[in-house]
Amino acid sequence: MFIRTMCNSCVIILFLLLFNHEVLTRSVVRVKNNVGDIIDHVNNISKTTWKAGLSTSLNYMRDVEDLMGVLPIEELGSSLYHNIMDKELDKAEILPESYDASKQWPLCKSITSIKDQSNCGSCWALSTASVFSDRVCIGTNGSVDLNLSGEFLMDCCNGKCGRGCDGGHPEKAWKFIKNNGICTGGDFGSGEGCQPYSIAPCSGSSYSEPSADTPKCYLACSNFNYTTSLKEDLYFASKVYTVKPKMKAIMHEVYNNGPVVAAMKTYEDFLHYKSGIYQYTTGSPKGEHAVKLLGWGQENGVLYWLAANTWGRYWGMGGMFKIKRGNNECGIENRISGGLPKF
Repeated sequence: MFIRTMCNSCVIILFLLLFNHEVLTRSVVRVKNNVGDIIDHVNNISKTTWKAGLSTSLNYMRDVEDLMGVLPIEELGSSLYHNIMDKELDKAEILPESYDASKQWPLCKSITSIKDQSNCGSCWALSTASVFSDRVCIGTNGSVDLNLSGEFLMDCCNGKCGRGCDGGHPEKAWKFIKNNGICTGGDFGSGEGCQPYSIAPCSGSSYSEPSADTPKCYLACSNFNYTTSLKEDLYFASKVYTVKPKMKAIMHEVYNNGPVVAAMKTYEDFLHYKSGIYQYTTGSPKGEHAVKLLGWGQENGVLYWLAANTWGRYWGMGGMFKIKRGNNECGIENRISGGLPKF
């Protein structure tokens, strides 16, 4: 009787082991096939406005959600900024059907600069620093064309703007620039400016790269070859604000003052964007992400925003993408912020 009970127990244990192995095997296959399923689903839609493909620049992340570094707007609390949504737009102003700030301001190379946040949720800092770089250049008619430091903004506004590599608020980043300034700093390994980005781009050889820790704030230049002191290297904003969540108001802002920061909701399919005008098709939500809007246009009657991402040049169209305009696609028109440089 005892032996029979033991044998029955062994059979049950063996069954459970085989069952669990089968479940785990199916799960792995399902996860691996999921990317292909998403890509096939997008590309097989008739009259689709965009194309998907494998995005090797994101293969290194253990948790892709960690790249989505915009914290919920509910955490902002009371409004801290002058909001131009009550400003009456010039009704006589005729905006072009298509516009690209980089072509309007060809001397400002910063506008076409594509950032790589690596395995850090620093999109909120990099996008804000990139937009302010553009606006400093535009405000000086192209005479001051430089990269301002997303590194400094992320590290030294940690706690005030959010949680560094674990996300932040673009709106608070703008306020930090107004009150504390922002120094210069290029991409990782560029040797440009006072505080270049210190987190190396991931190799893409592993699927288990953990999220990076937020670097420490240094109130001095980390680039020892840069001869200007941090205090003398700071650029300030005279005014920071949010923009009315309306298509014409955003177009007016970009046309008159330069690119803006936009926060958008991301989904699985967006990770695999390759070309065309993105609009949500399939997949689960991954979080909120900050990007730079620098223009607009239309293709085959479909209106779009032209935007720069912060996932390096191996994603999308060399780091750029188009997203449907006028219908608040993925909330892209809900949370727009900017600032004017102080000279």
